Amino acid sequence: MEKLNKIIDALEGLKVKDLKVYDFEKTSPFYDYFVICTTNERQGSAAINHLKKALEADEIRHIEGKGGSWVLIDCHEVIVHLFSEDDRAFYGFDQRLLDIKRIR
Repeated sequence: MEKLNKIIDALEGLKVKDLKVYDFEKTSPFYDYFVICTTNERQGSAAINHLKKALEADEIRHIEGKGGSWVLIDCHEVIVHLFSEDDRAFYGFDQRLLDIKRIR
């Protein structure tokens, strides 16, 4: 939970929009939480740098989609999705996750 709080604090510091956290702890063997938020391109790049500073080097497994409209940051048990506004609406993650417990 400490890692999750560091991630949330780093993203809130960037003033991302519509930050949500979904709890998969009891439903997925691969990760415990999804963090989803809307960013512009500059915020997305800054988020990667802020998370690298907030977390230990080995706490970030992989970053996919740098500079794109959907960036996925694999922090082991926490998966961070940074969406552009258009892609967030297009992929509809929020609607797909209606059955998952939301903790924020």
